[in-house]
Amino acid sequence: MNQQVSIKEVITAVTQSMEADGISQTYINQLSHTWNALTEYLSDESSCFTREIGILFLKEKYGISDDITFSHLRPIDKRRKRAVLILIYCIEGKSFYRKKDYWPCAFYDPFESVFTSFLSERKSHDYALSTINRDIYTLNHFSKFLVISEINGFADITARTFQDFMKWMSASKNLPTLKNATATLRQLAKYLFREGILEADYSSAILQVRCRKTIPSVYDQSEIKTMLDSLNKAGAVGIRNYAMVLMAAQLGMRASDICGLKFENLHWEKSTVEFVTQKTGKATVLPLTADVGNAIIKYLKEVRPASSDSHVFLRMQAPYTKLNPAAMHSIVTKAFRDANIVVNPGRRHGPHALRASLATSMLENETPLPVISEALSHSTTDTTKIYLKVDMRHLRPLALDVPDLTGVWMGGVRV
Repeated sequence: MNQQVSIKEVITAVTQSMEADGISQTYINQLSHTWNALTEYLSDESSCFTREIGILFLKEKYGISDDITFSHLRPIDKRRKRAVLILIYCIEGKSFYRKKDYWPCAFYDPFESVFTSFLSERKSHDYALSTINRDIYTLNHFSKFLVISEINGFADITARTFQDFMKWMSASKNLPTLKNATATLRQLAKYLFREGILEADYSSAILQVRCRKTIPSVYDQSEIKTMLDSLNKAGAVGIRNYAMVLMAAQLGMRASDICGLKFENLHWEKSTVEFVTQKTGKATVLPLTADVGNAIIKYLKEVRPASSDSHVFLRMQAPYTKLNPAAMHSIVTKAFRDANIVVNPGRRHGPHALRASLATSMLENETPLPVISEALSHSTTDTTKIYLKVDMRHLRPLALDVPDLTGVWMGGVRV
């Protein structure tokens, strides 16, 4: 959309594209406040919209200069600037969404080169972006701690150094952050020993941080079926969404893996889906069931946009690029809402809830835990054990009787 277009046409195109990608109506409505103000600013909805007009509008209407970064803006001004940038990206044919990237490194000498080499090795294993960013976050703080502690080189690092760092972090960080930090530190300690930088492997000296795991949110098979039936399979967007949600519900795939699925991952001759999970980096082979296969074929034959992009599932509006996991979360959430399924506060309602529901269903059908772990691409069976908490069929026979209230004072009377 590089030709001159009116502000009304741009807003309509953006709105339709965001709705097709599963962006919540609430968020679109928030952006529309700025779009309405922009339309009023131009006096006529048929007026042509350009990048220059958008930048001028932000400056004159809200005092937001083009050189001001998001980090220096109030939340309301961030939303206003983002609303205008989305329109600008639309007319320039760019993606509306910011591509996630590695966080900046802030390593101090003399640790910079070694920490950078450690990160390069981690990246070579194709770990997920979130995992590498977790490493960068921890290393940035560890580097700062070493400087504050006047540790001038790796020769001065001991097991106590790692322990003191964790104490320093615990003064201002929550348990999940500390748990992530210990995971990175153990890998770092092993790397430093393996490369001969440290004389001993101090990874065992780094204590584990345990976080209380919440009970998974699950839905029974009738609720899952109702949710799937609520998807509009008559329209192009609905056909695509149905195939994606079905993969989550029947195969237990993560949203990131469904959005990242490529044609090379579909092995029709073997009826399998083979891919490397983005979260754990684990090679996974899943059965390509008839229902899932037929849904994908219907999408590919009837509604998939003509594009050279190797990803299976694409946006339905230009630019035809792959969807992001957040969009799929919105798709599943909307499907639950359209199906009138009760989602109480605290009950998860995204693709992960479909994974949990599949795991629970497999447990009820006496599927061994290692098999479930393999199907869900978990790195260990310990991760899968969390679903035992909601296996009511096997937990119910183990329930203890409630003891009598003998000897208990109630309302001033001893029972």
